[in-house]
Amino acid sequence: MQTKPLEAKRQFINNKIIIGIDPSKEKHQAIPLNSIGIPIGKSFTFKNNYGGFHEELWRKLKKLIGERDPQEVVFAIEASINFWQKLCEFINKKGYTVLMVSPLHTKHERPKINNNNSRTDPRDALAVASCARNGYYMFYNKYSPEQSAMHRLSITYEKLKVQMVQTKQRIRSQMELIFPEFTEIINIDTDTARYLLSKYMSPGEFSRMNIFYETPEVESISGKQISTARLKVIKEAAQKTVGIKLSESEIVAERITLNMWLGEYVLFEKQIEIVLDELIKLAEKNEDFKILVSIKGISEITAARFLAEIRDFSLFDNYKKIEAFAGANLRLSQSGQYSGYRGISHIGNNRLRALLYTMTEETKKYIPEVRIRYIKRQMDQPRYKKNIIACTSNLLKLITALIKKGTPYEYYKPKQEELAILEEKYKEFKEKKKKYKNSSIE
Repeated sequence: MQTKPLEAKRQFINNKIIIGIDPSKEKHQAIPLNSIGIPIGKSFTFKNNYGGFHEELWRKLKKLIGERDPQEVVFAIEASINFWQKLCEFINKKGYTVLMVSPLHTKHERPKINNNNSRTDPRDALAVASCARNGYYMFYNKYSPEQSAMHRLSITYEKLKVQMVQTKQRIRSQMELIFPEFTEIINIDTDTARYLLSKYMSPGEFSRMNIFYETPEVESISGKQISTARLKVIKEAAQKTVGIKLSESEIVAERITLNMWLGEYVLFEKQIEIVLDELIKLAEKNEDFKILVSIKGISEITAARFLAEIRDFSLFDNYKKIEAFAGANLRLSQSGQYSGYRGISHIGNNRLRALLYTMTEETKKYIPEVRIRYIKRQMDQPRYKKNIIACTSNLLKLITALIKKGTPYEYYKPKQEELAILEEKYKEFKEKKKKYKNSSIE
């Protein structure tokens, strides 16, 4: 365990008064601790409004700690939901240092107060201050307007994607009741399927479909992957369906519902396009963007989203800090000679963690620094998902090195030669595995 970062944090708050705050929707709870960690008076509340921020908070603090220089006081605030953001911004602008404490830390600190698991606002405020006193905090950072805007767009993009997936599932579940064979013949998550559903819905409507009229449009949309033959199959299936038979009034109701889901999907597509266009436009102003897109497998969208989640790359002097920030760092279980299961912690930025997985999955196809480790792990123990996650550190190490140097990616010849030899061995390994699998089946 590395103790230097913790020691540095404890040294920073040494001889400072800590104001622990438990934020909430209507009233925030606060309590000051002196330089040795003893509460100064009782905890107090102040309203989550203009008067509470500008008058009530400072009036009550003045009674407890008197007039103090901003350098002598730090504010520790629990980063819970979104109640903390306005308060952190306000106090930071006042010239005070703001420390953010994770709810996970306060959860474990709460029973230490008096061996009691009771949860109250005064106890939580004290727990927040105690966590900060012990060095379990992060500094509140003020990012540039561009960095904040990119982060906002990244969150918006992720929410739109979730809503789009929900809409897809709604369309699928509706058609599985009305015409289930349609979802088996054609992938319902395609533009072709949505085009057909915009015109036909019930088996009766599909059975009356003019195949020769629809073929040119369907071939154009699908890139000729779906042609007359597939449309004939759909029409034949409509005559032998096991779907629910609907009355005229039910068909009208189902059509209105389906049109709403299809319209919602189109709307989400347009909104995502607007969000990504602006996100890439902002990312192109960042010098690190060109370095990221120089790595084959990392697209403009992926690079922009990565920078949006990282926000300020200068805060991460080591690739392991990015791993920890994403929750992709290893969680160990070891005591004496015992060594338990090793897995990632999952405590961090979920969006960044999913993005890192996607980036690694794509770059392992092309980049020797990533693919070499992937192949070695696959040959040792073929577990696709776990091996992709294990290669994330290689990708982050490469990205960090390139950004520190300020140079785009270039293939390193010795790595290419090593990969070429390894690819041959991997090819042989897969052939042997395939033969063994076939022989065992026989």
